[in-house]
Amino acid sequence: MNSIRLIGTLTFALLALFLGAALVQGEDSSAETGIVISNANFIAPTPEKENLNEEWVEISNNGGVDEDLTGWTLEDAQNHTYTFKSFSLTAGSKVKLHTGQGTDSAEDLFWNKNSPVWNNSGDTATLKDASENVVSSFPKSEGA
Repeated sequence: MNSIRLIGTLTFALLALFLGAALVQGEDSSAETGIVISNANFIAPTPEKENLNEEWVEISNNGGVDEDLTGWTLEDAQNHTYTFKSFSLTAGSKVKLHTGQGTDSAEDLFWNKNSPVWNNSGDTATLKDASENVVSSFPKSEGA
């Protein structure tokens, strides 16, 4: 009887440990970096295909230090994924990632897509660091 109780207790403890680790990985870690998705426009003017740069997601560095975003990703609910190449977001600054074509700068990055990415009926932008930890999402989920 004691062996069964011990096995049950150990099983429960391991389950709690793994579940806790999974929940921590999915938490918003923007407080650690100061990087947040501060705004987004998921609906480009009609005809959308001709106004792709009006679809954008704004990322802000509210921290006190520059943040290297190289290898970070931004994705929508359907897993369309943009990977940041060599890019650093300076402290106190913002950058907009546009869906369409253009020349990258410190304030504007371009996904170079030929069709809309973000759903007009609602979407979620998720920013992950190079280790795939969720840093920020927009719109922010309830209670977060």
